[in-house]
Amino acid sequence: MPTTESANNQTPKRLTLSVLIIIALLLGIAANLFLTSTTNDATKVIPIQLSSGTLISNPRPLLDFSLQDHAGKAFTQESIKGSWHLLTFGYTHCPDICPTTLAMLAQMDDQLSKHDPKPVIDIDFITIDPQRDTAETLANYMPYFNKTFIGVTGKTEELNKLTRQLGILYARVEADGSQLDYLMDHSSSIILINPQGGFQAIFSAPHDAALMAEDLLKITTR
Repeated sequence: MPTTESANNQTPKRLTLSVLIIIALLLGIAANLFLTSTTNDATKVIPIQLSSGTLISNPRPLLDFSLQDHAGKAFTQESIKGSWHLLTFGYTHCPDICPTTLAMLAQMDDQLSKHDPKPVIDIDFITIDPQRDTAETLANYMPYFNKTFIGVTGKTEELNKLTRQLGILYARVEADGSQLDYLMDHSSSIILINPQGGFQAIFSAPHDAALMAEDLLKITTR
């Protein structure tokens, strides 16, 4: 049986062992926290701050729709995958908003051309007046703004499949006393679709060519 003196001699050893165990545990926890912090910092996605639009953090994939461009090629949720697309909605008989928007997009495209390399972004003008805006009509209309712009038309039911999922509204308005048979009220938002076919960002009016160009560079070159 150990004497009182020997028992007292063992107490510091036990305390020392306990302290070493605690220190080892603390060092292990600290190391784990450091490694976790380093890993998180390396993989953290820093949100992009846009000046003229709203970025969608979890892009929604587009659902089925089937339209055609002014060259007669298919314009669907599958055909536009592989590159960035800016979708703007309007009609060729539009007296003000549509030509103003297209002119702004032409200026924005010039701004992007100053960047080397220039990001590849297709700009698509989708008519909400397919009754009057045939492929031929759009083919003649688009070059007034930019020869690379693409006009898109199709059946109303297919158009609605696209506009409804993007929150684009439009309606026919009878134009009493006007030379036009009718006008079309419509949303002026511009939609960005990513190369995976997802709804990536929305740019609401008023639009600024320089600010939009800066935002698009932030998004497409990250």
